[in-house]
Amino acid sequence: MKRDKKFQEMTITGIASDNRNLQPVVILKETKGERELYIWIGPVEAMALQRAINKEVFQRPLTHELVRNIMEKSGLIMEHIEIDDLRDHTYYATIYLKGPNSKLITVDARPSDSLVLATWSGVPIYVSEDVIAGMVQGDKEEGAGHKVLFTQEDIDETDEELTKILERMGPDDVGNA
Repeated sequence: MKRDKKFQEMTITGIASDNRNLQPVVILKETKGERELYIWIGPVEAMALQRAINKEVFQRPLTHELVRNIMEKSGLIMEHIEIDDLRDHTYYATIYLKGPNSKLITVDARPSDSLVLATWSGVPIYVSEDVIAGMVQGDKEEGAGHKVLFTQEDIDETDEELTKILERMGPDDVGNA
């Protein structure tokens, strides 16, 4: 962890939808406290995060599984992630990896990708106190406008249907990937 900052461990408590624009919002909550942090992400990232939460694996690896497989085959072990900055309403994250020679490697990443990889890997999620304070002071009103879009019951009911839709999709359905 960055030595000049204090961090709190947080866990993902849900994925919600912003009522104004229906954009997915990841809800993080302190493991030893009551504060929450809201991070707006894209719909594709929300689906990937939900798949990671459910440990749902497709027949062929998608992007986050591919990254996880590359790390594993390269001898890299994810230690934890940090959501360590908030500038101009944009969150920043760092992934901490340990190499085969025990060397610590840090990688700049989007929080959404970091959260997906951390969920797949089962590693801690740390958030800077400065980021939490910035959210509480600057974005609390924005966070109050969300509603829970996915409950576990909703997810269980729609997982099979979403899987069938995704399996029917071809490269032409999603553009130039």
